[in-house]
Amino acid sequence: MARSRPKSPDLEEPDWESRLEDSQSGDADEADEVPVLEALVAAFGPNRSPPRQDRSRRRYLQILGAASERFAAEGYDATTMDAIAIEAGTSIGSIYRFFPNKPAIFHAVASFALAQIRAAVVEAIAGAAQPNTHWHQLLDEVIDRLVLVHREDPAVRAMLANLQLYDEFAEQDQRLTAELVAAVAGLLATRAPRLVEAQRTLVATMIVQTIAGILVLAQREPTALAEGMTEQLKLMLRRYLEPWLG
Repeated sequence: MARSRPKSPDLEEPDWESRLEDSQSGDADEADEVPVLEALVAAFGPNRSPPRQDRSRRRYLQILGAASERFAAEGYDATTMDAIAIEAGTSIGSIYRFFPNKPAIFHAVASFALAQIRAAVVEAIAGAAQPNTHWHQLLDEVIDRLVLVHREDPAVRAMLANLQLYDEFAEQDQRLTAELVAAVAGLLATRAPRLVEAQRTLVATMIVQTIAGILVLAQREPTALAEGMTEQLKLMLRRYLEPWLG
């Protein structure tokens, strides 16, 4: 799940505080607004409300970003609450105001990461899913977008660097996977109408799970090899889909 703009600098390190300000002032585009605002809700879970005041939201996002950087660079076990506070430039008391413990912080980071991945797919599909867009281009856009998110976004990197904690966000990940499979199956219904529903679901599942699996594995490899794996992923899926999409 990434795109073949991997060498392009067009996706910068997310500045969640400024993006939140933009979304509230009306300056953000939809792709930026979705992960910030929806992820706040997702990170807090169904039984808690995210911070309502601008300053509290900024502080929350500041902590979330600092935790993401620490978890990605040092790993979950080596990261302490004190280290997160130092990275965030805030007090330990401020950390505990939002999070009761380190597992809660990681859960919030993973929730944010999954929201970023969802937004990347939605953005790529929206930008390339016009009826006259060749399916090769659509596939490339989705993969390229996801490559950048996997490589550049601190929350996504933190989540992938600590997959031993998968059970902490498994339910959310499975919901996202089901949503993406349904979206791809919907595209197949339009572009490959001779596929019956069960086949569309199977093919869509193969696409989603193959992209997800390869990108996780590529994340562990040197840059040149990872880029080669991405290109081979595109080629593999094109050949897999050609019998139905032409």
